[in-house]
Amino acid sequence: MKRRELVAGVASVGILGGGAAVVWRGFRSPRDGSSGGAEADAETDSSEDAEDGVIELETIEAPGSDAGTISIPTDGVALVVFFSPVCHRCRSLMPNLVDAQAQLAEMYGYDEDDALTVVSVAAHQTEEQLRDWWIEHDGNWTLAYDGDRRLANEYGVASHPVLLALDDSGTVRWEDEGVLETEKIVRNVERVLEAVGEDPGDETVGGESEDETEQEETAANETDGDDD
Repeated sequence: MKRRELVAGVASVGILGGGAAVVWRGFRSPRDGSSGGAEADAETDSSEDAEDGVIELETIEAPGSDAGTISIPTDGVALVVFFSPVCHRCRSLMPNLVDAQAQLAEMYGYDEDDALTVVSVAAHQTEEQLRDWWIEHDGNWTLAYDGDRRLANEYGVASHPVLLALDDSGTVRWEDEGVLETEKIVRNVERVLEAVGEDPGDETVGGESEDETEQEETAANETDGDDD
């Protein structure tokens, strides 16, 4: 049985749109009828929403990315990276994400027809600004624009960067945030791919060992001062 649950909590206090805001995060399946908050309900209840919970995003012509659209969820596993070009941690994450994407692409491919799709999603800036940022930071996979924040609201994402591994039903199989090491990204996406391949009904991939968790929490604490 697929797990449909909402995990919500205060993630951080940051500056969004020039004003102070408490950032709440929650994750759910797009086919889950549960609420991610009044704003999320208002956004995802629009007539544009597909009947099956699929959200279509505009894709931007940039290195590794073609102009067009992409549907989330995909037919396989999708690693979705929510970012903002003005986010310090997003810039710090990119070198590790570039390496992780290259390793995963070599092992699994990363197009919609493959087992894994990697897509970075932004909701701010112009297409030209996003393309310039993408080139500057060596992005080389699908770059998508979520201008109305339908996808971000669907998963309760309000901080950056946030990484979600979704199966083909849109269920979150792994989620994390901040400046993650290459090895951690690759390891957890591999676990999701293996779990989905063995049994699509498996629950969300479990956590790390205690030693790994302590190391990762220490690294995260060193970057706590960075906000969007």
